[in-house]
Amino acid sequence: MKIYVGCFAPHVGPPRPNQMRLVWREVAREQDPPRVVEYTCGCEDTFYELCREAGLAYIRRITRLDGAMQAIHETYRWRCKETHEVWIALLNGEAQ
Repeated sequence: MKIYVGCFAPHVGPPRPNQMRLVWREVAREQDPPRVVEYTCGCEDTFYELCREAGLAYIRRITRLDGAMQAIHETYRWRCKETHEVWIALLNGEAQ
């Protein structure tokens, strides 16, 4: 996990060998906003949110281009503990 001076949230670490490959599903934009419990810094074009909903958790990947939102993708829902382990792996560059 990288922390930059002037940023308020962590950045995703550099990719490590043998990364866990996450399955990302595109999301319809009209759904209700999730409960975000953790997030990475929004200063980069791609940032991530750890979300909870109905007793489960998942990770959202938000991609922007020139400041405009381009796409939102989500992982599958898992139990909160499992999702938090994947979240830590993402921050450490062990998941993509």
